[in-house]
Amino acid sequence: MKVFINPGHCPGVDPGAIGQNGLKEADVVKNVGAKTKYYLEAAGVEVEIMQDDSLEKICSAANASGANLFISLHCNAAANPQANGTEIFTSCGETNADKLADCIMKQFNDTFPDIYVRGDYSDGDVDKEAGFYVLKNTNMPAVLFEIAFITNIFEEEFLSNELNQTEIAKAIARGVTDYLSLYK
Repeated sequence: MKVFINPGHCPGVDPGAIGQNGLKEADVVKNVGAKTKYYLEAAGVEVEIMQDDSLEKICSAANASGANLFISLHCNAAANPQANGTEIFTSCGETNADKLADCIMKQFNDTFPDIYVRGDYSDGDVDKEAGFYVLKNTNMPAVLFEIAFITNIFEEEFLSNELNQTEIAKAIARGVTDYLSLYK
């Protein structure tokens, strides 16, 4: 089994969202992505990771990699500094990506029960559907995980903490291995 991880944005080129204290999204997700790769590989999962400012290159690389799953990591942002919580997106329609999203969010919520889960889950899923480029242009179940709001001062502090980044990565890795054990 192989997972392709895409930490969003690109340090030095595209910082992504920037928190009130200057924390850059690209740096946070780079760290979380590297840690997730470490924990997945420790569990016997093959991982390829790519952080680039070209979504086309990322999707092409993911499709050519032979990966079974695609995970794009991001920090959410909003003009309202009170916006908070975590979200996970999948492509439109019922797919295996919905099951992957459920597994990741269950592990994340078990690890961080105080982080609010955003969205309308009337269909029983924890994911929200979106037409994001990386979700539409990858050939495998794909999720885009918005870990927390970097524009919320409290969540920016949460995201800046290396221990939290490690625990986020462990939760993502456990979610992936849960998915693999349930839906191989």
